[in-house]
Amino acid sequence: MKSKEKLWDICLEIYRTLYKEADPSEDFDEACAKYGGEQFYDKYYLDNDRQYEILNEICKKYKCTKREKCSIELTVMLGAAPLTIKERVKNG
Repeated sequence: MKSKEKLWDICLEIYRTLYKEADPSEDFDEACAKYGGEQFYDKYYLDNDRQYEILNEICKKYKCTKREKCSIELTVMLGAAPLTIKERVKNG
């Protein structure tokens, strides 16, 4: 079992990749700094299927167990992942 810190590092890698591919593209770390503690995920869009492809690729890269992958998926998708419905994206 990976440590909580390692699982969080994997989540961060997933977030960075999601936002790099999102519309509009953004550096995740810069977005966190720019918006501080404010919600910002609703300003970005990335197709649901692509989000899961990224999550699966990175979990495979780190040889995550089924339990670890489930924990990462819940953290990322219920956390600050970009929206999956383009019409709900807010401008600015």
